[in-house]
Amino acid sequence: MEKLILHNSASGEDVEMAAGSLFFAIGHNPVTNFLPAEIETHPNGYLKLTQPGRTFTSVPGIFAAGDVSDHVYRQAVVAAGRGAAAAIDAERWLAAGGFGAAQE
Repeated sequence: MEKLILHNSASGEDVEMAAGSLFFAIGHNPVTNFLPAEIETHPNGYLKLTQPGRTFTSVPGIFAAGDVSDHVYRQAVVAAGRGAAAAIDAERWLAAGGFGAAQE
């Protein structure tokens, strides 16, 4: 990679910018609008977590993972880590009795 060509869609102008690498973000809008209203979200659509550092949501048995739970860093690597954390929280929740147990 040597350069970027940036296109201004309003003016139609193209600008070249030297670049040796590129970090491309696919977006910052969490896709949570399909979830039931019982699962609390922030005004920006990200899921609210009931305990800092955990993946618990307002509905027992529903765990926040990936991009829908991180409105600060919004990085794929963070999303992957949150997915792993949610899997561990889900496994522990199920081992403790699942829907018959309270969240820690």
